[in-house]
Amino acid sequence: MDHGATIDKYIGDAIMLHFGTPEPRPDDAARALRCAAEMLAEMERWNTERVAQGEAPIHVGIGLHYGDVIVGNIGDERRLEYTVLGDTVNVASRLEALTRSLQSPLVTSAPLIEAARRAGADPLQVLPDLKPGKAVQVRGRAEPVGVWHLVTPDPVAKVQAS
Repeated sequence: MDHGATIDKYIGDAIMLHFGTPEPRPDDAARALRCAAEMLAEMERWNTERVAQGEAPIHVGIGLHYGDVIVGNIGDERRLEYTVLGDTVNVASRLEALTRSLQSPLVTSAPLIEAARRAGADPLQVLPDLKPGKAVQVRGRAEPVGVWHLVTPDPVAKVQAS
């Protein structure tokens, strides 16, 4: 929340955040990227503690995408929920799933990188090991999505190596 995110929901061991709701800001993409970088740094710190105590480290996968969404109270009088819906949400979810096959803790779309740059942020200053990858085909989309991902070892691997 330090970066202006709205916590949408907890889904098992996942959390869904969105930026720019209820009011969009020009730096939503940059704030999302900084939030992800801070989450990764915190996970590395926490995993260092866990490993020192003999506990297993925790892996994290973050998917980021930028675009229009439908936002509002969805449901009926028995179950009403403030949430976001649409292609942007689905792509972010697919990018999070892609973190496993790419063995990267973070996968972001090229549109998010471009939006962060338009807001004056330098994504490579926020996450220096972020590299462009090949466009990928994601389920439910006709057009491939350009992706960027972290190429450094997963923070868990860094903790285990130290």
